[in-house]
Amino acid sequence: MPAKPSEIKKATIHTYWDSKEGLICPLCSSQLQHEFNNGGRKIITLKGPVWVVTNYYSCTNPKCEMHKAFPAAYHSAMLRKRFSLEVWAKVIQHHFKHHINYSTTVELMWDDWDVSISRNTVRSICEFFEMAGKQYTDEKVLKEVQLSGKIVLSLDGAQPVKHEPSLWVFSDRLTGNVLLARNLESAPASVLCAVFREIETLYNVPIVSIISDKQRNIVNGVKQFKPEIPHAYCQYHFLNHITEPIASKDSHLKKTLRKFVRQLSIVQNSKHADSNELYKLFLPISEELKCAISTRGDRFNVFPGIETYANLEYIVSCLEQIKEIDLTPKVSRTLNALLAALKILLKENRHLQEEITSLIPDFQQIRKILAKRGNKSLLIEKEVKKWVFKLQNRLKRRKLEYNPQNIKWRQHSFMLSREEIWQQWIRLVNSYSDGLYEAYDVEELDFTNNAKEQLFHRSKHHFKALLGRENVAKAFLNHGGLHVQLLDIDFTKENVTRVLLACETPLIEAQRKEFNAQYATVRRTWRIREKDTGNFTQFKDNLTQLGGT
Repeated sequence: MPAKPSEIKKATIHTYWDSKEGLICPLCSSQLQHEFNNGGRKIITLKGPVWVVTNYYSCTNPKCEMHKAFPAAYHSAMLRKRFSLEVWAKVIQHHFKHHINYSTTVELMWDDWDVSISRNTVRSICEFFEMAGKQYTDEKVLKEVQLSGKIVLSLDGAQPVKHEPSLWVFSDRLTGNVLLARNLESAPASVLCAVFREIETLYNVPIVSIISDKQRNIVNGVKQFKPEIPHAYCQYHFLNHITEPIASKDSHLKKTLRKFVRQLSIVQNSKHADSNELYKLFLPISEELKCAISTRGDRFNVFPGIETYANLEYIVSCLEQIKEIDLTPKVSRTLNALLAALKILLKENRHLQEEITSLIPDFQQIRKILAKRGNKSLLIEKEVKKWVFKLQNRLKRRKLEYNPQNIKWRQHSFMLSREEIWQQWIRLVNSYSDGLYEAYDVEELDFTNNAKEQLFHRSKHHFKALLGRENVAKAFLNHGGLHVQLLDIDFTKENVTRVLLACETPLIEAQRKEFNAQYATVRRTWRIREKDTGNFTQFKDNLTQLGGT
């Protein structure tokens, strides 16, 4: 019999059969009898170790399943587990909720709670929870989907590693649950059609509509499966395709401006400011130029190339004012040379900037039309056709092809002219016409498939936080399918405990590499036209001090 360790000062805890009916078997209603106890074992909690003596009971009916001795478990611990449920819950929260790797979790458990736990134990706890969470989630999803009585299917695939299988995730838009996640070597229409039937069989509920990003294999798969059900195409992907040629031109503009600015003498040599008086004097202007080219866009509303161009125009206007100040010949020559270089840069790229600016209103117009969610599909389709008709009239006046059936696909490039972009837009609207307007008439359909993109993003973020950027692709491929089903679990201590007690099936250990990376970044305020960075004030102060000396 094990002896209670001397370091455990708290009173011994004994487990007993606790029931209102007394010692009555819950299966056959026969009498229960006490068999033995295990003498006690050490369980580590967040408040220190405790000694728990577990009593075993058996049913007197030899034909009953409970005839063999069974333990009356301690409510705060799992059978044959050394650490209490609250320790497990804390480890699981660190890893799954806060994306902390195993080694750091070990350190935090010791620093915060004085709990000594090994890295392998942390890994085993997390892998146990992965399987427990999946089984718990599967049961919950099955009940919710069957209660709903129908499935609005959303699907998409992500390929983190080229020439490797893609992770495909199928979810229900009505309940918000992931129904199936699977790695597929390839996903032709026949394979997807088989998956659709598998989902219907698995949940015993019909798929009544589908939303996707209009991949050809998905479109053909839906036609093979149930051609009569509504198949909505994601409007976000449609608008993303509309803005791609604008983004290509804008990206080229930003790259051109950024490359030129970085090659300017005062920017390139700003690191020598401590040893060179001229570079030290122009250091604020160098920093302002770096701010001007550090623009970031959001694809639809802010275009970084256009913003960079406007920032440089703003800097030129500010430098023109400083030019009027009485300066020393050396400083004046440097300032004039900088101004001349920036003006030439802006002049050479003005045509590209004007092209982009002229395309943005058309994009914003089609976006505004599709945003009228309260309208019916016929009205939206009518407005989109007017938008297309406007583009076709422009092409007619230029005696260019405007029939979508005769327009061939072109790779997006900054070299495309405005007329070629209009042609691609006409062709794109025609190719999306079958499913672009479905969601306006079917209430349960979503207009976008963004939830699926966010699901992939959240899962990749988890593995990136754990393993670093270098190893995230393989980890996402191997564990992403399981992890996307755990993302929406409530990670409170009470719910984690409920999940753990609902399942004690361990997961086969997986080999995971640990990779820690730190990236030094400099945050710059690129909205210099809206927020004063203080660089021009500093430059004027530098000039004043120069004049004083």
